[in-house]
Amino acid sequence: MSTFRNSKIAVIVIVVSIAAFAAGYIAKGTDVPPPTAPHAEEVGEHDLEEHFDENGNITWTCSMHPQIQLPEPGKCPICFMELIPLERKDEGEQSSIREITLTDEARKLAGISTETVKRLDVAVETRMVGKVDYDETRVRNITAWTGGRVDKMYVDYTGDTVRQGQPMVSVYSPELLTAQAELIQAVKAMGDLKDSKLDLVRRSAVRTEEAAREKLRLLGLTKAQIDKVIRDGKAADHITLYSPQSGVVIKKDVNEGQYVKTGASIYSIADLSTLWVILEAYESDLPWVDLGQQVQFQTEAYPGKTFKGKVVYIDPLVNEKTRTVRVRLAVPNKDGSLKPGMLVRATQHKEGGSKTAGESPLVIPASAPLITGKRAVVYVANPDKPDSYEGREVVLGAKAGNYYIVRSGLEDGEQVVTKGNFKIDSAVQIVAKPSMMNPASGDAAIKKELPALFVSKLKILADTFASLKETVASGDLSRTHLAFGEFNKELRLIDGSALEGKAALRWKEQSMLLGNDAILGAEAPDTERLNEIFTEMQEHYSVLRSAFSLEASDAAHEAPKVFRQQLGLVYAAYEPMAQALATDDAEGARKAAAKVSGALRLIDETVLDGPSHNVWTGALSKMNDGLAAIRDASDIVGIRTGFGPLSAGLGEAIAKLGVDTDGPLFEIFCPMAFDYEGATWLQRTEEVHNPYFGTAMSTCGEINQQLKR
Repeated sequence: MSTFRNSKIAVIVIVVSIAAFAAGYIAKGTDVPPPTAPHAEEVGEHDLEEHFDENGNITWTCSMHPQIQLPEPGKCPICFMELIPLERKDEGEQSSIREITLTDEARKLAGISTETVKRLDVAVETRMVGKVDYDETRVRNITAWTGGRVDKMYVDYTGDTVRQGQPMVSVYSPELLTAQAELIQAVKAMGDLKDSKLDLVRRSAVRTEEAAREKLRLLGLTKAQIDKVIRDGKAADHITLYSPQSGVVIKKDVNEGQYVKTGASIYSIADLSTLWVILEAYESDLPWVDLGQQVQFQTEAYPGKTFKGKVVYIDPLVNEKTRTVRVRLAVPNKDGSLKPGMLVRATQHKEGGSKTAGESPLVIPASAPLITGKRAVVYVANPDKPDSYEGREVVLGAKAGNYYIVRSGLEDGEQVVTKGNFKIDSAVQIVAKPSMMNPASGDAAIKKELPALFVSKLKILADTFASLKETVASGDLSRTHLAFGEFNKELRLIDGSALEGKAALRWKEQSMLLGNDAILGAEAPDTERLNEIFTEMQEHYSVLRSAFSLEASDAAHEAPKVFRQQLGLVYAAYEPMAQALATDDAEGARKAAAKVSGALRLIDETVLDGPSHNVWTGALSKMNDGLAAIRDASDIVGIRTGFGPLSAGLGEAIAKLGVDTDGPLFEIFCPMAFDYEGATWLQRTEEVHNPYFGTAMSTCGEINQQLKR
């Protein structure tokens, strides 16, 4: 009864604490009740000013369901509680969608503590229990090779030690007697017919003798016993069975005078010079147990004495009752100290994580992450804003003692919350930001103009995601792992540092989520888990598409493959021309221009449909104008003048119709070309080599967009 009362008191204390924390965060100590529909106008302007958004409107929310956000007061459509104004604190410039700044009262209530993310050689000590058992590969049975009566047992109790070749049992067998008589008769016939002039008769006698010998061998007689029968010329009605190995009799199945059938077990003999130790390991300990590792263990019989064994087998199945996995050790036992059935306590030590580029693994205290099934969220203190904390979804490795290994999401030296993180998460949830309990979030499309290079890389990412989706649908696990890795590679190549405001926050959030999805997908153990990860990834990518308006980009028309290959040959001829102009080589540029003209004449534009053909016609016109100017040019200045429209036309065709060529392709913009009118050109690398100014200003220019990955 007292236990029940104590449990109720504990629950009440927890509820009151969370309620007090939420009240401290929302109300910030004020006594003013939340304005509702009847008395919203009665609350002073000063009391409500912190609830207005940037447009001067109040957003009304539910304290129990913060995802409900309405423009007018009323009741929550879920629980019918009165809506309250959503607090809009001036937190300054945010570094993350998940960032929150606590008041002094809220911080004190939360009791927040932080620790530094660091690199550490963590050692894991895995404890297991089990027992000693026979080595099943060293257990041999003595069975009746023929039916009969057990007349004599030379070893008549279990536990007796025997040597290899030692007599074990004598069995009377009429069948054996008959088989020996057949052999004696066959040998006698062979002697009588050895001088026969008929070769067929001699061969028949030989085969009869061989068959009789084989029959006795199958009945359990050794070669020496068979030879003795022939030598004595007398059939024996008993057969003696010998020990096949040295060891201990662990089982005796018959007694003297008992009749046995063919195949009946008589003895089981175990060689105890090597034993097995069967340990039970919890699922969470499996990452630290590998085949071939040395494991130490102790027994009750020898306090203080440590034995060692090697892991030779890990059971592929989990015991559903105990939720453990059997781990088998092979243990030498030359002195016979260990006995089958002994209970053991095992301890295994292993370094907690592999080093990368000579560095120890990145770790955080085990209390830092908030783990809900497939996700782990940590809160990182903002060094530039006191009492501000940023939530991050991270990818964790295995748990190593009091630490978790961090695979992705944190940097060395950052401060993570280790105490009070759940209360911070509750506060984040109250203001309807992404949290552990409510990870989903989404904004309206970002209308602000985005950097052209960023947009072009997003288009390439969209193509990579479409390819990943097809690969996942194929069910090929190996190919899908590679596709996830390719997506992660393209994601990491996108630089969002030029973004501002909501665009920067949204990109930081979605790139974090998609990067984690890609890491997990690249190592999914089976298709079921892979499909679960990809389902979440599709949700994260859908938010990215909506925020950055990628739907139209995904629908961009691409020319047939044969056309893209032909356009790739045009670029292959164009590239040496750009390189020649970058080194002030007029003659080389002129020769390359002739090859570009030849490659253009080989393009079959009849494969294009209406819209694509219109694009190609406009682009081709620009390229032909440029080539004409190059042919008429008398010096490198004239060649560069024609190179401008040639590059513009080729860039337009590649951007809208696609191209088949190896490696990435970038469009570079020089703002100073042609008296500051500006001009573009194409090249494979991000390192600028300006063809309009050559060696005079070789690095003048900036990447405008990426046309191909």
